[in-house]
Amino acid sequence: MKSINKILVVMDSSSDHQAALVQAINIAKKTSASIELFLVAYNSEFVSHWNFNQAQLAALQKEYIASKLRWLETYLPEVKLYDIDVSMAVVWHADVSCAVLAQVASNGVSLVVKSTKQNSIINKIFFTPCDWQLLEHCPVPLLLTKNISDYSYRRVMAAVDPERSHNKTEKLDAEIIQAGLVMAELFDGETLICHCYQPIGVELWQGMSSVGMDHSLMNGDFHEYSDAIKHHHQVAFNELLSDYAFDEKSTHLIAGSAEFELPELVKTQQVDLLVMGMANNGKFIGNTVEKILDNVGCDILSIKG
Repeated sequence: MKSINKILVVMDSSSDHQAALVQAINIAKKTSASIELFLVAYNSEFVSHWNFNQAQLAALQKEYIASKLRWLETYLPEVKLYDIDVSMAVVWHADVSCAVLAQVASNGVSLVVKSTKQNSIINKIFFTPCDWQLLEHCPVPLLLTKNISDYSYRRVMAAVDPERSHNKTEKLDAEIIQAGLVMAELFDGETLICHCYQPIGVELWQGMSSVGMDHSLMNGDFHEYSDAIKHHHQVAFNELLSDYAFDEKSTHLIAGSAEFELPELVKTQQVDLLVMGMANNGKFIGNTVEKILDNVGCDILSIKG
């Protein structure tokens, strides 16, 4: 993660509490970054209506945007209280994600912060279609934060995949680790590193001989195979971390599907922020991102590969 100089905060006019703004202020105070309050405004009634001509509709749109700017202005004192450079922007657009991506491309943004929906009963994040679009296409780090009272990242986990893949850049894992270290340092937290890999299950192993698989492989012992696979991933994991000073308790090599293992690891390790990489194909460490993130109960920092 490069230095954080400008934070784009995606504001939510449907809520009085702006979780994204609170967290952006926390980060800006520690990095001296500027903040842009960004709101996407749209009302289909002001696009076409039998009772108004085009000039009247344009005037209604202009006044609607002005009212949203006045709403944004109510949050300026909260930011200026900490001597943070702040600006505002309201754009008229029917698609929030497209508007955000256009703003990122034109304004030199280094971090996007957006709130997500949180169900306090089942501790589950509900991502919106806009969230998914931003996760897949946002070219700068994207922080999706929950609507909670404690915004400190005491434990930051970077999820990596040392296995080489044509769907991700070779430097993506290093960028994920670096982002995790940066966020942990900002919040005086601890950085954890994890890698989930999925070996062949015993049932598939037993059935391989019936479909013409390599008999030399079948002559081996399943436990020997499991040990060999673990060793292979351990070597790759160790090689990736060789330039860092992580102790053994901070690293987690987990056998199993990331879809199931990663949310459980986040829970057991009491992780506050998960740093993940998004490959160009919209997938994360071999699984669709939806399957993983729907069950991860913490904030997400996505790094685009």
